[in-house]
Amino acid sequence: MSFILIFEGTSTYTINIQQYLFFGCKFTNPIQIKWSLFLQTGVKYLKRAAQDIRMEDSSSSNATAANEKTSLSLHPQVIPLDHEACSVDIIDWSDDSRIAVATKKGVYCLSLLSSADHIDKNFKIQKTFIPLSAKTKGGSGANLSEGYRHGQVIATENGYRTVRWSPLECGANGRCLLTTLTLDHRLVLHCLQHSQLQWQEVLDFSALESTPKESAKSDDGLAKLFATDMQWSETFCKTKDCDTGDGFELDRHVMLAVATSSGQVVVWGFKCPIIDHTSAAVQQQIETPSKCITCLAWVQDENNPPGGIAVGHLDGTISIWPIAVDPGSPTFPTTPTVIWKEQDLLAVTSMKSRPLEKSGSILVASKGPYVMCFEVQKSGDNITLLHTAWTDAIHPMPISGLALSTEHKIYTCCMGSTMTVTNIRRNESGLSLEAFPIDTKSSLLKRGYGIARSKNSVFLGCVSGLTDTLNGVVKLQMNFLQLKAQEEVAAALVSPKAGSLGHNIDLVEYVRQRSSSDRSLPPDLQSILYEEPPMTHPHLQFFLLKLSIALEKEKEDLADEGTVKDLEDKLERVTTFLAVKHIQSMFGREETGNPMSPLMRTIEWLKKEGHGNTDLPATTSVTEHPAEICRLCQGPIEFEDVRAARCKNGHSWERCCLTFAACQVVPYRKCKLCGAAALSKTARGSREICPELLMSNSCTFCSGDLL
Repeated sequence: MSFILIFEGTSTYTINIQQYLFFGCKFTNPIQIKWSLFLQTGVKYLKRAAQDIRMEDSSSSNATAANEKTSLSLHPQVIPLDHEACSVDIIDWSDDSRIAVATKKGVYCLSLLSSADHIDKNFKIQKTFIPLSAKTKGGSGANLSEGYRHGQVIATENGYRTVRWSPLECGANGRCLLTTLTLDHRLVLHCLQHSQLQWQEVLDFSALESTPKESAKSDDGLAKLFATDMQWSETFCKTKDCDTGDGFELDRHVMLAVATSSGQVVVWGFKCPIIDHTSAAVQQQIETPSKCITCLAWVQDENNPPGGIAVGHLDGTISIWPIAVDPGSPTFPTTPTVIWKEQDLLAVTSMKSRPLEKSGSILVASKGPYVMCFEVQKSGDNITLLHTAWTDAIHPMPISGLALSTEHKIYTCCMGSTMTVTNIRRNESGLSLEAFPIDTKSSLLKRGYGIARSKNSVFLGCVSGLTDTLNGVVKLQMNFLQLKAQEEVAAALVSPKAGSLGHNIDLVEYVRQRSSSDRSLPPDLQSILYEEPPMTHPHLQFFLLKLSIALEKEKEDLADEGTVKDLEDKLERVTTFLAVKHIQSMFGREETGNPMSPLMRTIEWLKKEGHGNTDLPATTSVTEHPAEICRLCQGPIEFEDVRAARCKNGHSWERCCLTFAACQVVPYRKCKLCGAAALSKTARGSREICPELLMSNSCTFCSGDLL
């Protein structure tokens, strides 16, 4: 491939190299630059480009060794997406297992539906779409600053620039909210409606922008708060005095940092859950000396709240602004800590941060085809740089996607067909980075537009593009890589720090897919299946029993009826155990009050069956609580099972896993994992069955999300 460089005041030079990297961008057309600028920096990057080509030629020999060290495997499933991309870094993976991909015409939202009854080696995905709003200006992209377009935007047409998921508990239903940013700087917060199929706007950030005109830096006629990037912090708690004067109460808060085209960072603080613009509690502004900010990252540490905001600049510098939140509003110093000073004209394209085990944080950044790693520590109100490490060029083109795993591995992709994993090593002398190419069968992955990892770093999602040779349109697709081995997933599931299954869908999904492929549970989890009594992992045991029953029934003629019967009997005992445990927790809540029918009938039935005679609370006679009435025939519904209801005329209903009432009111919620039913929070007649219990979003039996 030949590239022509036209220099002012000199002749035209043609450089014949396979791929040419200059100032962090790949050019396919003649470019015009200043001769003096080329003398200063051009030769250095031409040398690096030659190194990149040699590295690409030798990558195939190292790919196999890299995959052996990282337990990587390419998932066979590919999900096609209909529209083109107009930017890079266009994918984000939420903590509640949803994937958002920004395209030219809208945002695709892919929700993982991991069900114990679904036997398949592929993902079960619900796809929704947020079209480009009519409020968004279309066309020329003339309102984009030159600094923002440099190295960031591939096309000048309008579309979605990027997407970011908020942390859990930010939405009214306890889930993540989606923030979208268009190329004309429109920043909007979205939530999924109760139908789980349509999205609605929660907040348009243009309504929150208020800055005096005299403090604006830019003279190009652009609005001061035109957003160019945004990042959510982790949620944190702030204490406040109770209205009654009895001690303190905790409020959940979260912050959103927004970079603007004028080099300013605006930080909004929100009280969770975020309902509308009234949830915005505070706004702070950071006046940076930069003319253009390319990316942001919250420096995460073990403390609460985050330690600061890392800012990547167009000229290549990286700085961190420490933050102080308690007491009062977020405050920032007048000068930041500069951790990378070299202005090498390679824009910082992406940054990620994770806390270290003992103290401090790891911050990784991509600049052109290079990866940098910093170890920083917050002491008081200051940020201290401890160690720095960087790699040689690990891609033949600028990095277009970066992800940092929980094991401190860096995954990157570029607009070529290469993907790389970089291991971070800590030793006595500091940090070291070791990069390996990933063998992803390059015929499947072309033009990487971004990558994102699942919550527990089990899966890696990559958005790639394939060019349609007939019309030249690049069609997007989603590819997946499996990052963890079976033993690692099993250990993470049974770990005391794992939390509920509903918050670890990627771990559960790996087990489901692996079991579907092998037609049996992983050996590391089979011991939990027959745990007696189910005290340690009852929710996991419930899910594994349902999955085992589904696997046996999948064998059809080869299924062992005795094995299925034993599994079903065991499932019934675990279900009863979880029901008793749920009732005990209900009576431990003062706000629940005195439960009424059908909860009392549940307790009486459990006692009659010989369950929990000493554990269940004492109740009045069941005759004082009327039986439920079938809405179809007005006949009584006898209580014979905690998960199913049947009237005397044979009409069947599912029972609510929160109140054990028959779900005769439509619509009602369903558990994503086990399929249990639950009445909606505003169900008719809920006053008779303890409305406080219906506020829960977690299944009684498997702790999955109720949607």
